[in-house]
Amino acid sequence: MNRFKSIITGLHTKNKRELHNLYTTRHFSEQAAAYHQAEIKEKIYSYLSLEFSFASTNFREPEKLILEILFSPSDLGLSTVPDNALPIEDYLLRMLSPAVNELSESYVNDKKESREKCSFNAQMASEIIISRNGICYLPEFDKYSLKININIPLINNTSINGKSAFRAIKELLETINNSIINFNKNECLRFIETFEKQEYIRKYLRENNYVSFVANGSILPRLNGTSAPMQNAVSFVSPPELETNILFPDGSKIKGMGIKKGVTVITGGGYSGKSTLLDAIEMGIYNHTPGDGREFVITDVCALKIYAEDGRPVTNLNMSPFYKYFPGNADVKMFSTHHASGSVSQAANIIEAIYAGAKLLLIDEDKSATNFMIRDKNMRFVVEKEPIIPFTDRIKELSEKDVSTILVIGGSSEYLSYAETVILMEDYAARDITLFVQNLNLSQIEYADEIASWTKNRNYVPIKTNKEFIYFRTVTAENQKKIILDEYSADITLLTSLITGDQLNHLASIMENLIGNKNPDTTDMMGFVTDALKNNAAWQQDFTTSYNFKAERWFEGVRAIDVFCAISRLRGIEIL
Repeated sequence: MNRFKSIITGLHTKNKRELHNLYTTRHFSEQAAAYHQAEIKEKIYSYLSLEFSFASTNFREPEKLILEILFSPSDLGLSTVPDNALPIEDYLLRMLSPAVNELSESYVNDKKESREKCSFNAQMASEIIISRNGICYLPEFDKYSLKININIPLINNTSINGKSAFRAIKELLETINNSIINFNKNECLRFIETFEKQEYIRKYLRENNYVSFVANGSILPRLNGTSAPMQNAVSFVSPPELETNILFPDGSKIKGMGIKKGVTVITGGGYSGKSTLLDAIEMGIYNHTPGDGREFVITDVCALKIYAEDGRPVTNLNMSPFYKYFPGNADVKMFSTHHASGSVSQAANIIEAIYAGAKLLLIDEDKSATNFMIRDKNMRFVVEKEPIIPFTDRIKELSEKDVSTILVIGGSSEYLSYAETVILMEDYAARDITLFVQNLNLSQIEYADEIASWTKNRNYVPIKTNKEFIYFRTVTAENQKKIILDEYSADITLLTSLITGDQLNHLASIMENLIGNKNPDTTDMMGFVTDALKNNAAWQQDFTTSYNFKAERWFEGVRAIDVFCAISRLRGIEIL
């Protein structure tokens, strides 16, 4: 145990210029990063059943470290690890983080400056089961790696307080070891079982032409805007006509509402539960923890909710699928604006979503631009010269391109004639009224138009500079709604599938790497995003960000479609 004292002092007293060079090199050189990782791995220490090591994070504040703690599945009483270790990682983080953060609270001393106090924190888990860099399974070592941010206490902001640091780290390791000894195997197995059933439902949806499944008994309403289920809420029950029965490999089964590919309309009066159902369907892109109420609300992972987003920037986007022309002879196929209107922004959001691979569009009438969504026969007759091609004229075409749509409609019957399925919500109870609507003999507007030319590629144009490296004074995620990289910023308020600050931190890191990339051969945006997310283990294990990265270094998994849509909202960059 005593051997690890030296590394604390060593990391603190390391020359700041040397650390500056190390960080600059690590950020832009994979070879240097690999060398650094090899250097760190040589400094592994043991205490109780745990192995641990340290890594520095900030040359300006070298007392801020990452403590990595390794332990094996056998320490947990688990003889084998499932093919996907994610549910175990998730459960371990939920078990260990509260103990770590509670211990840190006991070290709070208001009479001392922050740099003179020992503090540490582990990444906290939300209601979803998702990859996080706070913990990961290392198959090559058959170990779980838990990472903890730790601030080593200083004396007078200059020298390390070795005695205090040693005591705190020792107590921290003992706390983690005790938590592992008291590991609840049965509860972990419940997480694993739930996760495996969720993944099986996703497979079932893909193989049977469904885009979403809502299990009977699901609790969809949330408690006062939180992620917790509402107490005494009406549980969901599928209409008999839409009920599907899924049989699991272990012989158990589950029933619920299956929504087929195509056009689905959810309608109903005010406060009937239609938007609540759509919100639950959106969150079905994630697997949820047992007890969340939405464990078995499962949606195609390539679903995206579409909003009218007044004020967002649009950069060189082909808007011809929804616009015939723009005033002032602006180029429809290379349209740009710093401040898009509601209709322009909603059209741009759909075009970008389709380019990024969306297979399901979720649209709420209340949050849409009316002149973009519909244009009835009377208005077509009265206003002959109209640049907007409304969404009604493209919805069937998109369906034929294997892009489904689920719409919440309360004030217009326009979309009922296009729907293959119509669900009526009354007091949070769902009814299938498809046959009833079809018997109304609603007229479908026949509007002859050319097949849309959807954007095929989006290329980022690197910044022109003579600097050897591009790095930023500040990289931060603000209020879980905005990402800022010096003069570049992206408002992602209406990318509602991004639900945690840790996802924004991950986004900020990816954006930093994109803008800092001077190589013109790697500018295809979806290609860059896909490569950035391809190796899951890499971003989970590597904490190498620029030394001015102000966002927390806790990352959670993000979808490629969300990353692309967030980058498209960056003000100041050029996209072709």
